[in-house]
Amino acid sequence: MKNYKFILIFLIFTSIISCDTNDEEMDYSTSLIGEWMRTDFSDDFEFKLIFNDDNTGYKIYREGTIETEITSSLIPFDWKLVEDNLTFNEYEEIITTKYYINSEGELMLENYSDLPFIRMQTD
Repeated sequence: MKNYKFILIFLIFTSIISCDTNDEEMDYSTSLIGEWMRTDFSDDFEFKLIFNDDNTGYKIYREGTIETEITSSLIPFDWKLVEDNLTFNEYEEIITTKYYINSEGELMLENYSDLPFIRMQTD
């Protein structure tokens, strides 16, 4: 009976130790594909990133409404992931940032935006 208690305690202990307790920074690199919008969007403002599965994408920026004046841009980019680093190539400008998807499912780009991006759709 002592052996069974020891084995049970050992299994519980190893299960607890092997659990990942860092819910804030989960790696979802395979979930990057799709459309992401920055969380401060409104009727007057949008900032989107679209990641395609062929490592191309688009940055879309729009400010204003039909009643006011609309300013917008569409910038194509190439991207690649190396561990937790995301690299954008926008018109020969190389931007590298740490990335992760937090426990709320928001895309965090540390050196790119102070605000998170929320998933709008997937490809």
